[in-house]
Amino acid sequence: MPRAARVAVLAPVLTALLLSVMGAPTHATVEDAREHRRAEHGRATPTPTQPTMEAYAVPVSRRVTYSVRTRGRVTASMKVFRRQAQETFDHPRGWRAAGVQFRRVRRGGDFTLVLAAAGTLPSFSSGCSVRWSCRVGRHVVINQLRWRRASPAWNAAGRSLRDYRHLVVNHETGHWLGRGHTTCHGRGRAPVMMQQSKGTGGCRFNPWPLPWEAAAVRRR
Repeated sequence: MPRAARVAVLAPVLTALLLSVMGAPTHATVEDAREHRRAEHGRATPTPTQPTMEAYAVPVSRRVTYSVRTRGRVTASMKVFRRQAQETFDHPRGWRAAGVQFRRVRRGGDFTLVLAAAGTLPSFSSGCSVRWSCRVGRHVVINQLRWRRASPAWNAAGRSLRDYRHLVVNHETGHWLGRGHTTCHGRGRAPVMMQQSKGTGGCRFNPWPLPWEAAAVRRR
């Protein structure tokens, strides 16, 4: 093989080795980073990116608007927070199954969805804990600690972070929609309004409103 051809063959290999030694991002390390990001967001229930009317079994009977705010030192991506919250609201298995359509606005709206640093939760109400998320008046408050790490009980069950994010948004928004806490009877899927962050008492972890929960909101 001519010397020039040998150089052409070996050049990509030598370049990759040099980049690896220098710590520069090779194609493999870039792919590893992408996989890490996907793992951080979790593998979750498929979410429609552009839901159509055909995807919904229940027509819209109520339209609500919401804005997004932060409180305290928030280090999580707000772009991801806004997108994933809207995906939860748009999902046909979420409160959309109750006929509720959610639309984000720049300010104001019917309620405010807040991503809050854990230490700021008691500033909304003395009944709010630094450990959990909370709903106070028009504020649907998602604890950043839970948003980023889910909960010990949820993680122990092997559920994804993405599904936990569906759960916490659905649960706290459910309070704003007028639903209180409920329990399960040790079998089947847990209601979304159960405090699943703390455990399910033998029921299956579930991030979506059960049909009877959606029906109760439709009747309001």
